[in-house]
Amino acid sequence: MFVVAKYLNRELIAVFVVTLLMLLLVAVGGRLIGYLQEAAMGWFSGATVLTIIGLRMPEFVQLVAPFAGYVAILLTFGRLYAEQEMVVLQGAGVSTVRLLGWVSWSLAFIVALVAILAWTITPMAQRALVDFLSEKRADSEFEVLNAGTFHTYDRGQRVTYSGGMSEDRSKLYDVFLSQRMSDGRTATVWAAQGSHETSAEDGTQYLVLADGERYESGFEGMDMRIMAFGHLRQRLQVSRATYKRLEVEALPTGALGNGPRDVAEWHWRMGLPLFALISGLLAVGISRVRPRQGRFAKVLPGMLLMLLYYLLLLLGRSALGEGQLPSMVGLWPVHALFGGIAAFLLNRLGRPVSAR
Repeated sequence: MFVVAKYLNRELIAVFVVTLLMLLLVAVGGRLIGYLQEAAMGWFSGATVLTIIGLRMPEFVQLVAPFAGYVAILLTFGRLYAEQEMVVLQGAGVSTVRLLGWVSWSLAFIVALVAILAWTITPMAQRALVDFLSEKRADSEFEVLNAGTFHTYDRGQRVTYSGGMSEDRSKLYDVFLSQRMSDGRTATVWAAQGSHETSAEDGTQYLVLADGERYESGFEGMDMRIMAFGHLRQRLQVSRATYKRLEVEALPTGALGNGPRDVAEWHWRMGLPLFALISGLLAVGISRVRPRQGRFAKVLPGMLLMLLYYLLLLLGRSALGEGQLPSMVGLWPVHALFGGIAAFLLNRLGRPVSAR
């Protein structure tokens, strides 16, 4: 029987790895397109995209791994049932408990992987991501400028354009700036060239413009002031509001507080390994197919059950974050519900199945 267990786990892990890579390709590919669009809009330079994806990879893996494990168990056990191999094993006296013992090696690996990522590696990567984005955002307004392209900042309040750029990207030519101020006035600047400067005292970023004119109009557009200048220093305002949502996710697990968002994050991190475990048990329980159905017969209904589980966890997390759900309750009722469903399905495995 050891040979059978080794064979089963080897095939299960092989299917898990392939499924994980495919799901990651879809998840990362979609997010990569979003980051490339943000880079084109001027949020950061294109060279930083791969670094951002790399730092977010642990987050992607911890979410995708339970789904990959679920699909791997469904496909592996579905094939065993469809090709009558499971019938032979059950005829040899293999019980449901023994079958779970064999699968426990692979399932423990998936659960441990998700736990390590959720509790330690992902928060560390999120902290590194926050620092990296903050640093890059402070420098990127000049770095992301491309000749002949308009770049919008602060939700359309400021527009920057450059007609040309030096080969080393240290100077801009034919620079256009337009900014709407808080009092309703609009300032427009044309300059022959511009360069980037960082204050040695406080690290403030400046765009130094040379040989240009500044046009300032009143709120109604009736008043206009024109000023010619030889040099003009324009401070680059950096908004960090984009990264506030990462603050809780970036905290170490032991540093999470008692606030609603902290509680929601704690329950989410604790629940992800449990989600992987229960989903694996669900897959074993639902994987039995009739001989004429084929190994893929339970994939669709199985995925619907898995998605329902995941969506309920997301709803519970949102309710916890908004303080609508007691912290003592947390996400445990959702886990208990699907744990009960898994126990019910596993209990049915020992019963005979019709060949129809």
